[in-house]
Amino acid sequence: MRIVVGSGSSRDVKDAELDRHLEMLAEFIGRVEDRADEPRELTMIVRSASSGPAQALILKARDLAHTGIAAKVIVATLDPEEDVRKLYACLSQLKPRGRAHELIRWARNPRLLDAHEQVTYGSWLCWWGDSMRRDADKRNALSLVEDAAGGTLCLGLLAFKALWAASAIVAERRLIGPATAKPSGAYERDAEAVAAVSALCPSRQGWPLIRH
Repeated sequence: MRIVVGSGSSRDVKDAELDRHLEMLAEFIGRVEDRADEPRELTMIVRSASSGPAQALILKARDLAHTGIAAKVIVATLDPEEDVRKLYACLSQLKPRGRAHELIRWARNPRLLDAHEQVTYGSWLCWWGDSMRRDADKRNALSLVEDAAGGTLCLGLLAFKALWAASAIVAERRLIGPATAKPSGAYERDAEAVAAVSALCPSRQGWPLIRH
């Protein structure tokens, strides 16, 4: 087991955490490419989609998809919304046929927030961070990493499975965002076009009752 302690400002700690997860993802991708028997899936329990592990996942989406690695994520909050949408788009890219309830869930019950952030990388590595309840600006910079430890990894997967079952399904409309709005002035132009066509084409009385 390795104990990693961050130092410096909260921004420095966050940047270092992102770099650390990018390195672990790159190493995991290499391991999958070298070993056909390595499970091609990772699981994440994170405070939000802006957490270091989730952001690293988003940044590495193309490489992960190329290697055939899928992911499942539990978040403690659905804010920031834009990051949640990017995370869901990433998960959908990694598993195109996956449904929303199979890819991401929300630990909305406050009692679940005592769980610590956690990532499992196939059968190779497990990472633990701070409690999800702690405010993002006051987070403990200490994290644990353990590799080549089947028993510990098994416990991590069991913890993920239990929290996944206790977490809420997120409606897909919250994950894809609002429909794209028309550009400013489009409605006025559409109305003018309809009026012009109506002037050229006489209306038919009883139009709703006409049968073809």
